[in-house]
This record gives sequence, structure tokens and C-alpha cells, in this order.
Amino acid sequence: MVDLKERFQALDHVPAPDLGRVIELRARHLASVPGALGSYPDAIGGRRFRVPPAQLLAAAAIVILGVGLAVIIHQARITAPVRHAPTPTPPQGQVIPYKGIWPETSLEDAQYAQQRADSGDAAYSWQVDSSQDTHVPQRFLQEQLGWARAAYVGTSYDPPDHGGQDYEAKAVFFVFIECGRSGNNPLYLRVVAPSAPSVGGPLPTDGANCAPTIDETHYHTVKVRTEQPAGRGRTGIWVVTGYQDDQPYVQTAPPSEADVRRLMDAYLTARIAGTGAEKYVGTLASDTTVHLDLYATSRGSRYRRFEIASFTGPEWPSGTFRFIILLTAQDGSRVQERTYVISAESVRKGVVDAFSFKAQTTASP
Repeated sequence: MVDLKERFQALDHVPAPDLGRVIELRARHLASVPGALGSYPDAIGGRRFRVPPAQLLAAAAIVILGVGLAVIIHQARITAPVRHAPTPTPPQGQVIPYKGIWPETSLEDAQYAQQRADSGDAAYSWQVDSSQDTHVPQRFLQEQLGWARAAYVGTSYDPPDHGGQDYEAKAVFFVFIECGRSGNNPLYLRVVAPSAPSVGGPLPTDGANCAPTIDETHYHTVKVRTEQPAGRGRTGIWVVTGYQDDQPYVQTAPPSEADVRRLMDAYLTARIAGTGAEKYVGTLASDTTVHLDLYATSRGSRYRRFEIASFTGPEWPSGTFRFIILLTAQDGSRVQERTYVISAESVRKGVVDAFSFKAQTTASP
């Protein structure tokens, strides 16, 4: 009632009209008109009845006050804000009822679906994900969000440090990117896109059939939360319990193949020449203590020829190219080096990188 009280306080500042003067003038006028106030010459006993003006004023004031109060109360009721009671907090130890999104929206529905899946009912057994793949959230994206095509790009867990099986976590988050309906990626056109793409499947290694959906390099990205409300394990059904937009996934514009080959040729030519190769060496990461012998074998035989044994790329979404090199030494020995990686950044810097680098002698004199 705080609002109503404030309304009455506001009325105290409104000047009241001089109703007494108005009513008194009106009453004098009516008294001068025969019969206007209910007095007639032929009334009972032939006497005229006269109502005192003070009574008329009192009656009129009471009527006006009553009407005014009724109007004020009505306005206060229809304009006062509705105050909802706060949502009650469940007692300590009480479990808040499970609420799913799709395809089951309640714990009772999920338990029923689990029973049907256990009995082999195909209408529900598809929700069992014993191989821990991504078909349940993929189907959600297709049927509920209207995605024509999607690619899986990552997984996270609740709790975040979970390291076991998916069904051992409280919840599993799957991250997907939406692929454009055109099916053509303007930055990765080495492979023709399939004519009838479907949701799911492994990431296309070249990205040719996953066109961006925001701009040339960014994808609409969604994180889908899944849980096993009716029982955890390999035979438990999975239910989508939430989803949200995630940070847009980014693909890198790859360097041109011509620039990549030009850089690799300059590096290898310098090695055969016996000088100047150092400036082309970027990051060299190895699982072992393999040493990069730039100009000669470990036995001291100079390299005299090179060939590119393998060339792949650009790899999607990083835009990198990979090389395996075969070097032939003067003594006839051959050394295979793998794997060199060239990205758009390394082309700009003019260096070649190597990850999990290995050098292996494949033939010796």
C-alpha cells in the first residue's frame, strides 16, 4: 500500500474548489422556482415544504466526497505495480527437479525413455551413445535449430578437470560450427564439396565443404550441453539440457601454394649450396634430441640433391602446408626429414618450421 499512501499525500497539495459557494448559489436559485425543491401548493395539508440550505450543502458534500474517494481507490488499484512473491528456495538437501530441453523435458520423461531404450525401442535407443560420438547433439542442431550442416570442433566437461569417460562426467559440452548452405569455402577450394552434405562426421581436413557463416573467416559457433539424467553409463540415454552461442570459430586464410613452394625451395637450395640456410630456420620442435644437420649428414657427407617426398595442404582451419624432405648426400646416403610446416605467418617471416621433427637415414653406402 505504499503507492496508495503516496497518492493521498500528493492530493494534500492540490487546492480544493470552493464547492460551498457554488452549492449555496445553486440552492438559492432553486428555492425561487416553485416545485423545484419538492414543494407544491397542493401538497398534504396545503403546506409548502422548505429544505434548509445548510442541509443541502452537507448532503452534496457527502456525495461528492464519496464519489471522489471511490475514483481515487479505483485508480490506485489499476495502476499499482503487481508485486510477485519471490521464488521459494528449496530446503537444504532437497534436489531441484531436473529440467531438460530435448528430446525429454522432465525427469519422468527421461526415466521412461531410458526404460524404452533398455527394452530396445528404436524410438529411444538412438539416444544411447556407447561409442561416445556426437550424434545426439548433432541431431538437436538439425531438428531444433535448423542447421543444415555442422562440424564438431571440441569437447569440454563439467567438472572442467574431468579426464575419464564421457559418461563419468556430470555434463559434456560439445562445440559445433555451422557450415554455410552453399557448401563452398572460398579460402579452401582444393576439393569439390559433396553434393548432399549431412550434419556431423569428422572435420573436413581441407574445409572445402564447410563454408563460413559470419564472414570469410568466422563461423557461427554453438556449445551444446548434454547429460544422462536417468543413469550414467554406456547404456544411459543422453539428453540436451542447454545450449548457448560460443566465441566464433576462426579459420585462417592460407598462403598461396606458389609462395609456400618458393620459400621451401629457397631453404633447400641454400642447404645444397652449403651456406645461408640458417636464416630460413624457424621453430624446430622434436620429441627427441634429433639435431638438424643443415649441410651434411652426421658422418660429414655433404648434401648434393633434394626432393620433396610429400606435400600436403592447406590444412583447414589452420591454413598450413606440410612437407617431408628427402636429401641425398655425396656418399650416396639418403636422409628423410619430417615434418616441415609452413603457415601464412611463416611465409610472412620467411622461415620454415618443423614440429615433431625426425631425421632418419633411409640408405647408406
